[in-house]
Amino acid sequence: MNLPGRAVAVIVLMNLAQLPVAMRQLLVVLLGHHNTGSFAAAGAASAACGLGLAVSAPLYGRLLPRLGDRVVLLGSGLAHLAALSGLALSTRPAAFVALAAAAGLATPPALSSGRSLLPRLVPATALTRAYAVNAVGQELLYVGGPLAVTLSLLLTGPAGAMLAFAAVGSLALVGNALVVPRRDAAGAADRPARPATRRTVRTLLGVHLGYATCMGAMWVLVPAFAAGAGHPNQAGVLITVWSVGSLAGGLVLARRGRLGDPRRAYLALLATMALTSAALPWPRTVPQMAVALAVFGLALAPWLAVTDGLMARAAPAPHTAEAYGWLQTVGQLGTALGAASSGAVSDRFGTTPAFLIVSGALAIAVAVALTRRRWLPAAPDATPAGPPVPERDVSVPDGRVAG
Repeated sequence: MNLPGRAVAVIVLMNLAQLPVAMRQLLVVLLGHHNTGSFAAAGAASAACGLGLAVSAPLYGRLLPRLGDRVVLLGSGLAHLAALSGLALSTRPAAFVALAAAAGLATPPALSSGRSLLPRLVPATALTRAYAVNAVGQELLYVGGPLAVTLSLLLTGPAGAMLAFAAVGSLALVGNALVVPRRDAAGAADRPARPATRRTVRTLLGVHLGYATCMGAMWVLVPAFAAGAGHPNQAGVLITVWSVGSLAGGLVLARRGRLGDPRRAYLALLATMALTSAALPWPRTVPQMAVALAVFGLALAPWLAVTDGLMARAAPAPHTAEAYGWLQTVGQLGTALGAASSGAVSDRFGTTPAFLIVSGALAIAVAVALTRRRWLPAAPDATPAGPPVPERDVSVPDGRVAG
């Protein structure tokens, strides 16, 4: 992919370190029911874990440039490993929920660290390709992760699976901490951001909330559709097909390297997702839904890659990691909103009307992006859409990014 070796190493290791985090919700639910005998406790633990991540992600992002990536990654990684190990042994519901919350709070900021450092590891002309390769890596997690969970459950049971994933993630995190470069001294770390920068970051976060709401709904509605079609065991196949579509789109972008002006690409890919989501309410069979999901997935990974690139330019170092942390927080909130609303609508009216939540969330995201497009970063060699802002002054405001 014509990327420097160190950048490739960071991408590979940060995604491997993310493996136990990506599969954590599934593992927590399975392990919670196995250890406590209660789906209520398992669900509460899963929610507590997600809430912990939403709270801690921007805080770790703020600490990365202040304490250094190695200190934050290894410190949080040790706490995360301890919490996951405790979950494997805990059988009391209250203790299990508390440990799940601790695991969420201790989630290592591997993605925030790696994504914020990529602009230092690759030339500007290859940055979109680097973020596309990272998006492909994340899709591989969601294609291969569930299969690895299934195999681990067969071989070791829920507790052994949790410990195995925790061990793999911890080893990758140590490797990631060893290869990340040192950050430069943050001369502008405490300097407040200009209004233009705050508007740019808030625009990206607002659009991402709509996208995350769509994703939360999809994770509920795809299994619900499979069950309604009489093939509940095909839900995993449908999700895999969806991920493969996204993977294909990400590979195309990684090969091309860029899609012209990133602002236009951001809007076009988001609009593509909104348009292709309109086909989701219509399938009546699993093969029909598989086709709709594959098409819907094509723009997903490329859009995420372009989003990462825009965020890197909107919030330059030393505040990029914090901005990515807020992106994770917004993602957790949107996912919870989409899952809760789609589940309620699906139970009352069926999956066909519930899929309108997906299209509605993406339509709102498109509307936000279009009405605030002047605040989206233009191409590096283009005239900025908003008032010109010197790079040294465009830092993310402390605690005000998502405001």
